[in-house]
Amino acid sequence: MGKSTHIRRLGPRTAAFAVLGALVLAGCSSTAGAPPVAKGTDASASSCGTTPNIGANDPDGLLTSLPKEIQDGYNGYPFAVEKSAWAGWKSKKTSGFTAAIVGQAPAAPFIAAYQKALAASLKDAGVDVVLDVAPNDPTDVPGQLQQFGQALSLKPDIIFFNPAAPEAAIDLVKQAHDAGIPVVSVVVPIDSPDAISVTYNAVLQSMATASSVFGAIGGSGDVLEVTGVPGIPNEKFWEAGRDAALKLCSGIKIAGSVQGLFQPPLAQQAVVQFLATHPAGVDAVIQAGTMGWAIRDAFAQSGQPVPPIQDVGASQGMAAYAAAHPDYHYFGTATPPIPMAQMAAQVGLKVLAGADVKVNQIVWAPYVVDAKNLSSVVDPSWKAGDGTDLAPEGVYFTDEQTAAFFAHPEKGPQSAK
Repeated sequence: MGKSTHIRRLGPRTAAFAVLGALVLAGCSSTAGAPPVAKGTDASASSCGTTPNIGANDPDGLLTSLPKEIQDGYNGYPFAVEKSAWAGWKSKKTSGFTAAIVGQAPAAPFIAAYQKALAASLKDAGVDVVLDVAPNDPTDVPGQLQQFGQALSLKPDIIFFNPAAPEAAIDLVKQAHDAGIPVVSVVVPIDSPDAISVTYNAVLQSMATASSVFGAIGGSGDVLEVTGVPGIPNEKFWEAGRDAALKLCSGIKIAGSVQGLFQPPLAQQAVVQFLATHPAGVDAVIQAGTMGWAIRDAFAQSGQPVPPIQDVGASQGMAAYAAAHPDYHYFGTATPPIPMAQMAAQVGLKVLAGADVKVNQIVWAPYVVDAKNLSSVVDPSWKAGDGTDLAPEGVYFTDEQTAAFFAHPEKGPQSAK
């Protein structure tokens, strides 16, 4: 057991999230693997405790026209940035637009809030939403693809799609392109120039927070990992970020791995069982998403001090806990569903208006919450046991940043609402 003093000085310290919620919060696609190293970058330029400098997968240099803070958000993003198939395109209509929404089962609060906000934003803009569907079961990929086919048959002006299996949808997205129907892939990206993916960088989210956790324990120690569902896309994104962070930290040892399946109660049970056979504890915990507060409770239940926990997909309760313990090393990430949905609607309407979208992947850098901004994020009324998603206001793309993705930003809505 290495460097146990890193947690000993911290002092003492429930319904499950659906698996789908974690998958979508990670914003990932089924082809995820180790993030590619972009030309001209050197991952070894970073040191343990800092975010690996992998760079963007931008073979044609399309990101150079974007502001630096946006370019930085593509660090480690696994899909190639390509010129959008909708560049230079404009709808023949100027008003009376119709849209179809093919979503995911709203089992998780994030998804329910996102899809409700997307439909409301389109309707408020005067768009006739002719179809708003989602499969009842988040694993029903054939059912969702049938719903996409139904959307195509209605010939809307645009389709907003939250794919459960992005690779399986590529052919249908191509059919939509050939029919002159833009597809905005929301939250979960599609690796195709025919779709306009509006997402955020889940690999960067993982490697930035894991690196910070490793740095907080001095780059050396025993770490427990709590994984999600093996083989599904978000797990692969998280693993890619984890591996990039570990590559820089030779003193970090993965002392154990337990499965939480993205369900907090299961994660808590698995960690309690691990600690029962490892009474010396660990120096830190990394986890694939949404399980941070339950892992914290597992340590408390076991009578052990709470080590630094990678709080990907943070909760209000975990952030409140960190704010109440100023000496606690906290690194979490937040994704605000309503602004994300409103911006996706804005992007779609700008495409219809001929604003000339530049790239196929519109990617937001993850919003990391740590000691520097924790006090501005946490509401004093929040309780440590609150598993509600952390979704601070004012952290998503600004209107000016959104405009940067278009060659003619003056066309279409100028703000997301």
